[in-house]
Amino acid sequence: MSGRLWFRVDDVLPLAEHAASTGAHRRTRQQYRAGVRDQAALIWSHDIDGDWLSSNGVPRWYDADGAGHRVRAETWTHTATGVTGNPVPADDGHGFLPLHTEHLDGRRDLLDLLRCARRHGMHWLGLHPDPASETAGGRYRMSRSRGDISPPLATWAPATVTCDVVGGGAYRAMVATGYTTLSRAGVLCRFPRFAVQRMAAHLDALHPGDMSGEHPRLRFDGDEVTVEWEDDDGLGSRWVEHDRIVPDANRCYAIGAYQWPWIRVASEATTRATDPEGRSR
Repeated sequence: MSGRLWFRVDDVLPLAEHAASTGAHRRTRQQYRAGVRDQAALIWSHDIDGDWLSSNGVPRWYDADGAGHRVRAETWTHTATGVTGNPVPADDGHGFLPLHTEHLDGRRDLLDLLRCARRHGMHWLGLHPDPASETAGGRYRMSRSRGDISPPLATWAPATVTCDVVGGGAYRAMVATGYTTLSRAGVLCRFPRFAVQRMAAHLDALHPGDMSGEHPRLRFDGDEVTVEWEDDDGLGSRWVEHDRIVPDANRCYAIGAYQWPWIRVASEATTRATDPEGRSR
């Protein structure tokens, strides 16, 4: 199990802005259990489908299908037991996350942390499950890259995988045996550096014929890999860093972990990974 839940700042900040801007706030069981006054907050809820953040602002924020808007902390699932990588709240009150907190030492409150993270390209919010960790300033971690990606007890086996995000290219990876993503939409992969280099070259070759934002691109920044997507506002386009991946202890990279639906190639005997020029190897 992981030490933190990880959410994308770009997904969480709009929830926080919604809660902070509304004139009233919905009372939740998390607030009752925390025993605090009405105030703007994010609500961490846990159910069979995962762990979620939502706004307590009223009027509520609804999606097009009528469901309340919320964002999920993506992680791994152990298929045999259903155990996931997210820590489970020890008490419902731990899920009440006030946006405005006065710290005597001058630390930023949660809303300010999220705004600052967005301005400075910090892509991830790491939420510690224990509210007591806030006393030492450790409950909220803003980071360019995620921690707690891989199952600590996983056994890894070589495989060839592919996904639509990389234009159908096939790549050698190490796959966690018996684990999948929380949505069960794909396998959990780690890629050696040579596979990431080939993936980057393949994606670069796709861009001349791409629609804006159709595929990402990968760039090495020292030992780290950045994932960039093209943003076109109608007047021009620019590449925006969407994620940053650091190598693990084995010098492998969890490219697209929990976000890109990696699947095993059906027949490795007949399907070969291709290099950037399209030759089989």
